[in-house]
Amino acid sequence: MLELLLQQYKEMFGEDFPLADFAGKPEIEVINIIYDCTVTAQPYDPTRPTKIRIDTAPGVNENR
Repeated sequence: MLELLLQQYKEMFGEDFPLADFAGKPEIEVINIIYDCTVTAQPYDPTRPTKIRIDTAPGVNENR
């Protein structure tokens, strides 16, 4: 899913998502940020709050 979102982001905004800025962050967090960018048609802006659109990834925190 991450790879597809990264490709969609590049196609929409004509530049790569700054993935290196998120080293060490959970993948689901990065997915939410990129997904929010593509849904709202706004490139990543670290000052803009991100709406959580995907609560968790499969296999993560299954005992909630």
